[in-house]
Amino acid sequence: MACSVAPALPNQMFHQHQAGAAPHQAMTRAPTPPAQPASHGVRLSDFEWIDDLGAGGFARVSKVRHRRSGAVFALKISYGTAYPGTEDEEAEVLRRAAGWPHVVTCHALLRGPFGEPACVLEFMDAGCLGRVLTRRQEMGMGGIPEPALAEAAAQCVVGLAQLHARGLAHLDVKPDNFLANSRGEIKVGDFNTARILYGGAGGERPLAVPITAGTRCYFSPERFVPGACAGPHGAMAGDVWGLGITVLELFLGRFVVSPELSDAGLELVICHSGPLRVPEEAEASAELRSFVAECLQREPARRATVTQLLMHPFLAHRDVQASRRALREIIVETL
Repeated sequence: MACSVAPALPNQMFHQHQAGAAPHQAMTRAPTPPAQPASHGVRLSDFEWIDDLGAGGFARVSKVRHRRSGAVFALKISYGTAYPGTEDEEAEVLRRAAGWPHVVTCHALLRGPFGEPACVLEFMDAGCLGRVLTRRQEMGMGGIPEPALAEAAAQCVVGLAQLHARGLAHLDVKPDNFLANSRGEIKVGDFNTARILYGGAGGERPLAVPITAGTRCYFSPERFVPGACAGPHGAMAGDVWGLGITVLELFLGRFVVSPELSDAGLELVICHSGPLRVPEEAEASAELRSFVAECLQREPARRATVTQLLMHPFLAHRDVQASRRALREIIVETL
């Protein structure tokens, strides 16, 4: 099917910052808006299937090769939506998020054979952080050590900060939605549940958006309220909670909240049991304990923002070069 949005494929990519910029530097300047050239007529038939990468409740993702150039991409074809009537919301989120270095690049938006949305995405050769963690478990290695974890957390925070700076909330923050590559880069992906937080004629009016879709074992307490909605601050606070659970899982090497629990069980653990935190018996720094605690405040108004997290000692005081090397080594050994 013909491309519905002018692609930058395969030799015209969205402008990106220089790879390898330190996370705090990545937020000091806005990216150059991506060019919008005339359509080049890219079609799904221009790609050949290589492998299945995964499927979820709303989409399936395949590894594909562009026949003419040989370039490899991830092709996501959607067959549902988290919010009825918002079929084009993900496409608009991808447009607004374009150009940030810690958000997975969308090279083209297509339509499938039945009109369903399809995205030609940057291929991240190490998969997701959830896969990295699973491989470490299979290799008997446990969670991710703090030096590498600090770099992983920094890149995750920057990715969320880049979304929030564009008025977007992800709303399904978890290890499976942070993608990694063999260069040690981590980027936010999968925007099925993402929402645009500002609208109106001037584009600045805050919106109340539903926050009840996503993966419930990563929900913050306020998201368990039936029909819950939130303004921009509340929706972003939900992302921060998911980040805290993600960092804690990467450290522990296991689920923090079991996805096997019933909805009632999940609500009991997340909303009413003891605070979720780094276990007392774990060998963890005070900085890591504080970082997780700042993310997992049950009251959304008390949670740190991503901007505050960027300045947290767990990230700001790390040895950047050593942490990057440690993270890259861990990712590569799981390939």
